[in-house]
Amino acid sequence: MTLNKKTGEYLEESNKIYQDLLGYKPEQTSLQQIPKFQWGEFSQQIGLNSSSSGVYLPRNQTAVIPCDTETTPLSLFHEYFGHGLYCEQSLSGRHLVSLEKRLLYEEKQEFKERQFTLEDIQEFRQENHTFQELNNFKRQNLRTYEGFAVFTEFLLSREFDLKEMFEIRYGSLSNQDKKQFERIASFNKEYGDLATFYAQELARITTPQRAKTLLRDIYKGNLQDIRFALLYGSRKEFSDIDIFVVSDSLPEIETPYIDVVVHNHNEFEKRIELFDVVDSEALTTGEFILGDKRYLNQKRTQLVNQPITKEAINHNLRKSQEQQKLAREYSKSSPRRAIGLGYSIHYLSNALLLMQGKRALTREGFNEVYSHLFIDDTPTERR
Repeated sequence: MTLNKKTGEYLEESNKIYQDLLGYKPEQTSLQQIPKFQWGEFSQQIGLNSSSSGVYLPRNQTAVIPCDTETTPLSLFHEYFGHGLYCEQSLSGRHLVSLEKRLLYEEKQEFKERQFTLEDIQEFRQENHTFQELNNFKRQNLRTYEGFAVFTEFLLSREFDLKEMFEIRYGSLSNQDKKQFERIASFNKEYGDLATFYAQELARITTPQRAKTLLRDIYKGNLQDIRFALLYGSRKEFSDIDIFVVSDSLPEIETPYIDVVVHNHNEFEKRIELFDVVDSEALTTGEFILGDKRYLNQKRTQLVNQPITKEAINHNLRKSQEQQKLAREYSKSSPRRAIGLGYSIHYLSNALLLMQGKRALTREGFNEVYSHLFIDDTPTERR
């Protein structure tokens, strides 16, 4: 069905907002509009409350909304950009879609050669393992799923000056949905839009500009003291974002979505002299975010040309032992144990290289050295 002009405008502008903010927009989600005079019949056919204002169907990734109603924009925001984007760009959402599609396949296999009724499907589902798994998953994640969609309504209604409409809709929410939304909205007020999406476990397509936005929002614009900041690390879409900062005043940050390592100026200068693994890798592989690029390039040149000292070798040997000791304090299944052991390996490999008058400076270089020396062990990559 062709979208009416106003809905099409909301769709186009919202896509631009998400593309600019996150680096992606809904791509796999379809949008279907039902004439408002047919909405009651449609709702009855799929077992939906006739007073509802939209539905998202994960098994075919379709957002269905009534057209030409006063609240059509909010329905678009909630179903298409809320549930649709969540199911495309979060691990939980992708798992929901996977379960729904698996159930659909199993239902088709069960009923492909005979006629069936709604009661037949219900009876089949009662004994079906996938249906039970899907139900349990929905129960565990319903509040997050709905809370994110309500927050999306809030965010886009703010962009399009529809806050009054949202506030009316908000009054009809359940207390549980209100509580979940308020938690997200409070975080959003404190840390900004980009951090909110990342904290809700959406994919992180990180660029230096987005990293700068995160730093600005999280540190409340107090970036004047930053000598420089670098984006480094694995940059996988569901890993935390690694940022390296030289600053005499900003605190470090460690959350599930961002890890900001901060060294003061004197500490950084000393660690560069010692070829410290963390500083060396950040300096060598990191992308410039902000600060004094001339100073950064000076330090990069220093790292390549400075002499290797016994003090630097001893520093890396000592750090290897420290990291191994810290790692052993955690259980074998703990991610922190794996991270600590990984760093222990990197520091040891770096020390061995420095003893030979060589400098690898990156995780890949450290891993290569270690793999040649210790065939049975594989270093763990820092996330």
